[in-house]
Amino acid sequence: MERYFRVLIALAAWAGLGIQLWILLTGGAFEAPARAVWRFLAFFTILTNLMVAVVSTVSALAPGSAFGRFVDGANVRAAVLLYIGTVGITYHLLLAGLWNPQGWQFVADKLLHTATPVPVALGWLLFDAKGGLSFKALPLYLIYPVGYTLYALARGAGDGFYPYPFIDVGKIGDARALQNIAGLTAAFVIGAGGIILLGKFLSGLGVRTSPAA
Repeated sequence: MERYFRVLIALAAWAGLGIQLWILLTGGAFEAPARAVWRFLAFFTILTNLMVAVVSTVSALAPGSAFGRFVDGANVRAAVLLYIGTVGITYHLLLAGLWNPQGWQFVADKLLHTATPVPVALGWLLFDAKGGLSFKALPLYLIYPVGYTLYALARGAGDGFYPYPFIDVGKIGDARALQNIAGLTAAFVIGAGGIILLGKFLSGLGVRTSPAA
């Protein structure tokens, strides 16, 4: 059952990514496909869903491989949950009201922001390893979000496009952007700590303490 569940998550993530890329490639907003792909890769949502798609695909098709064993580690699984959970929560709390997607954009929107994050969270509760979660690993959870922030700021400084309004230095200024980034970083720390704490509690109850054989 777990493998089929991983397949469903992978399909949701790959489908959302594929539809969103197709929309950008065919929407006429970009003169060249390379520019559409460049814009596509600007978003935390896209990169995080890509992470989920790869991790879920490997878990479903090659769980015994070296990479499969790596991504089945407790802290890796918890980190992936943190990232994709942040995608869903941030979108629905802060961004969903800023636009009204229609047609295929609505489908992509739901796949990337709801249909992928929710089953990842459910899969973590039901299947993912909990033993080995450690607060000592918490700084490692921040590598991806901090790295993405630097990447997004560098891109914005280069081409003027910031994927999210709360880091748009051109519109809100450096000080406000830094405040927002500090707040988001704190949210990641709290989120990571909460997941680790919950995982330790569930591990104490004997809920999936180690990776599947």
